[in-house]
Amino acid sequence: MFFKANEGNQVNKVERLYIFEITFATGMQVVKIGKSSGSSSLDRMLSIQRDYYHKYRTTFLCRIKRDRVVEKGVFQKETELHNFFKEFQYRPKAAFDGSTELFCVPLDSAVEAYEWILDGNSLDDYEYELPESEPEDQLPF
Repeated sequence: MFFKANEGNQVNKVERLYIFEITFATGMQVVKIGKSSGSSSLDRMLSIQRDYYHKYRTTFLCRIKRDRVVEKGVFQKETELHNFFKEFQYRPKAAFDGSTELFCVPLDSAVEAYEWILDGNSLDDYEYELPESEPEDQLPF
């Protein structure tokens, strides 16, 4: 079975690419790279925190580090960033809304790659030495 996304009324739709810095109660920090539609990524951040809270009755600290309108190709840019950092994807023991887009990379490295790609460059041309190890799953559940 094939599904096609309902694109609806695209006239007023604004696509954004964002980076969130998330700090869990254990102190573990991850970076979330994603896209949203709307005037800001604040609604998306609150949606993720709401889902996390409903599942675990606790929340995490989340800071919006980058949030920019992308005129064309937001999905491709998001996918390219996800693929670039895929070997450092963080997988929590229990999934929550947005948890497939978490990466255990230094925030400044994610911001650098984000800026590089939004400047119109390809990550194929980006020179960055990724960290060698992945942190242990430090979430309390």
